Amino acid sequence: MADAQPHRPEEGARPTQRLTLRDGTVMAYRDLGDGPALLLVHGWAASGEFFDTVAGLLADEFRILVPDLRGHGLTPAGPGPTSIADLADDMHEFLATLGLTDVVMLGWSMGATVLWSMIERHGYDRLAGMVIEDMSPRILNDESWALGMSSGMDVAASIRATAAMRADWPAYAAAFAPRMFARDRAAREPQIVADALTLLRARNADAMADLWASMAQQDLRPRLSGMAIPALIAFGERSDAYGPETSRYLVETLPAAQAHGFAHSGHAPHLEQPEEFVDAVKTFARQALAQATSKQTIEGSIS
Repeated sequence: MADAQPHRPEEGARPTQRLTLRDGTVMAYRDLGDGPALLLVHGWAASGEFFDTVAGLLADEFRILVPDLRGHGLTPAGPGPTSIADLADDMHEFLATLGLTDVVMLGWSMGATVLWSMIERHGYDRLAGMVIEDMSPRILNDESWALGMSSGMDVAASIRATAAMRADWPAYAAAFAPRMFARDRAAREPQIVADALTLLRARNADAMADLWASMAQQDLRPRLSGMAIPALIAFGERSDAYGPETSRYLVETLPAAQAHGFAHSGHAPHLEQPEEFVDAVKTFARQALAQATSKQTIEGSIS
């Protein structure tokens, strides 16, 4: 799939960069375009490469920063088991080290969990807005919560899944890859699944199992009402991961959220409908940045 191929724009691009984190882990990230900063955070078992097409399209108006999270792409896992807290702290360190403010941060799938966890741990002073792409604040279901994974995954099923990852990661990745996309697209365009699978298979089984176990422990629901920045809830209307009710919950719970459904997409609208996705993100980012500028002007006049 073209979306999984490295994007190399002729103008405004900076090659892959490296940032040494607090424990010595060297994070790889790409930096392209100029303008207000958009930070694109990929999902579990993926990498920054999954954003290549939309990054190139967004870079005509924004500075696009695309890191590979620990244990993904060109960034090693680092010492010890990796947790969501580690990734959240990494993203906060990334923003602080680069001196970035008024950032619109996009989290796809697990990337949204990382975004929410970063806000929980460090606040959102550096953010102008956030884009949540097809994710739930709690992925596991129980008798009191049915807006986790659409499969009905609960604690027991998650434990079985992590065991399967450790036992045979290639087989698990092969089963997981088609579920990223709308079923009709996966059937109609097998190459998009094959290209995604090539990237997924490169992950380390234990690192992915450790990170899945950490993600399964997260419950960000109590924190959402305090995240008072503009939010765009982008979801695939044909997603096998989460139903539309999850997106409605987010719109109702976050203080300043709006939703955009992608009619022909599953769990990865940025791959399945990249042009519409880019248009939605650009429109939202402009609005969020305008609000941030207006707020700063008002606060400055008061002080």
